[in-house]
Amino acid sequence: MKSDAVPVLPGDIYRYAVAYRDVYTYSMRLLKKVESTSIITTNHEMQQLNGNAQAIATQIALSNELLLKAILLGSTLKFPRIHDLKKLIKKLDDRYVEIIRSHLEKNGLKNNKWESVLKYSDRIFIVARYGFNEKNYIIDFMTLQLLNEALEYIFCNKLPDWDSLREVEQNNRKRLKEEVDKVFDEKYQKEQLSLRRAINKLIAERYK
Repeated sequence: MKSDAVPVLPGDIYRYAVAYRDVYTYSMRLLKKVESTSIITTNHEMQQLNGNAQAIATQIALSNELLLKAILLGSTLKFPRIHDLKKLIKKLDDRYVEIIRSHLEKNGLKNNKWESVLKYSDRIFIVARYGFNEKNYIIDFMTLQLLNEALEYIFCNKLPDWDSLREVEQNNRKRLKEEVDKVFDEKYQKEQLSLRRAINKLIAERYK
């Protein structure tokens, strides 16, 4: 790979993204359980609860960051060493960005709110870590979750199949771009689906 890439596979990064998301999912259940009880009796406990929310936000934000980097590596061979979610999203293929926007719009995002979403989400991993200093930011858990869902879909369904590529192809940006185009080529995908079905049918008939 070239100097701005890393000697890992997209799946390696993806597994870390899933691990952080799992921590977030489990912690959110615990946080909601605590909020639903009346065990909070002191101001210190309330501050601790607020800190828990910020700590949990860093988990899903980091998961989003890693998913974005896994997608970028898997589709372009680039691995930006930045945390800024807005900048990472803008490095994506426009077709991936449209998938993200569409998913958010289907779940309530207004047409003119895309830039606001990026603004509130772009540095959440950084500012939430220092919530005791940062006051002027918003933790929008729903948007962070929706972003994660869209990125998960892209990684699992809209990336080149690295397992089917030879190492020399994995390290070729032009070749990866061609594979991304195939992913979005409906005619090609239908032909491949028909081919797979025909092969499976032959295999099934052979072993009757």
